[in-house]
Amino acid sequence: MIINSEINFFDNRFLMFVLDQMAYEYERTGKNVIRMTLGKSELPLHPDINRTIIDAIENFMQSTLVFPAGLPELKEKLSEHYKKKHNLDINPENIIISVGTSTIFRNLFCLFLEKGDDVLLPLPYYSLYHFSALLAGANIRYYEIDLDTLRLDKDSFRENLTEKTKLVVINSPGNPLGNILTKEELYFMDSLVNGQAPIINDEVYDNMCFDEQSPSVMELNNTKSAFITTNSFSKAYRMYSRRVGWCIVPDELITPLTVIQHHTLLTTDPICQFGAIKALDHLDEVEHIRMLYKRRRDYTVERFKDVRDVRAINSLGSFYITLDCTRFMEKKGFFSSLDLATQIMEEKHVATVPGSDFGLPRTLRLSFSCHRYNEGIDHLVDFFNSY
Repeated sequence: MIINSEINFFDNRFLMFVLDQMAYEYERTGKNVIRMTLGKSELPLHPDINRTIIDAIENFMQSTLVFPAGLPELKEKLSEHYKKKHNLDINPENIIISVGTSTIFRNLFCLFLEKGDDVLLPLPYYSLYHFSALLAGANIRYYEIDLDTLRLDKDSFRENLTEKTKLVVINSPGNPLGNILTKEELYFMDSLVNGQAPIINDEVYDNMCFDEQSPSVMELNNTKSAFITTNSFSKAYRMYSRRVGWCIVPDELITPLTVIQHHTLLTTDPICQFGAIKALDHLDEVEHIRMLYKRRRDYTVERFKDVRDVRAINSLGSFYITLDCTRFMEKKGFFSSLDLATQIMEEKHVATVPGSDFGLPRTLRLSFSCHRYNEGIDHLVDFFNSY
């Protein structure tokens, strides 16, 4: 069979799922595994959300609704949400609903990029951005986030923005680092891009800030570039497998994105969309999970203070914290983060995510969304201290 693609699919596996599958196989043989892999909350949905979903299943008219760009009711509810949270007036028509944000990124990359174009991504990056660029055949260039300060490396942004750049991606709070871009950094990026390319702003963790709120690009004034904001109900609203995401787009993108979904999606499950509408009534649930994960962040940083050759990079937000294992791997002879994650699984039965997924091959990413999180941290500390 001939596959018409230059992508090496094996080398581009999402190692998060490789380790999660490994954890599943361990569990099938009776082993007790602590999973720190997926950014999927360990807490169940609020009973009101479950009841709304069940009611929609049992209501034939609701369960069979088809709106390729999303339920009007959900778009209106999101518009109200942005008015309350940011005092922003978002026209519901400028909100496009999809099955999470992964399909949105794929579609946007398809719209803006042709083979040979440049796309500018953060380093580290969420793997979705990287793979969407591969599918589009684009040249991938990176601007760096400093691992020590978690600040934007302005020189790398300036140097890698070229005349061929047709798309820029930002992510704040970031996955995997939990870094937060300041307003000054956002204005700097906008001034350099200067309207040359649209900027996709991934805000999926905007309600998971531990110490201070991350600014939104939608709060910026007199920007020169076109911004597209993406977000999802997967994280703080705990609807990971219900797959409801959205993007806020300029007027000229409403029809192209809607028509793409006419042909490639048809509709996001209306049952899940009704659940999403109800989720927006429970912002107290979001605050609960934010404080829970902040405490887990603090526990990780404290426990790793005295671990030789491994550094916990202090996460400012998101569902994750990153361990810088560079010195440990060099001293102990680990070739890759996959090798290290596999060894930890074998010895401690703790599933982590190899940093290679994000362009950081000497790191591991840990997800806060594990009900045995602190126990998992204790096992990891013991592994690194005793190896």
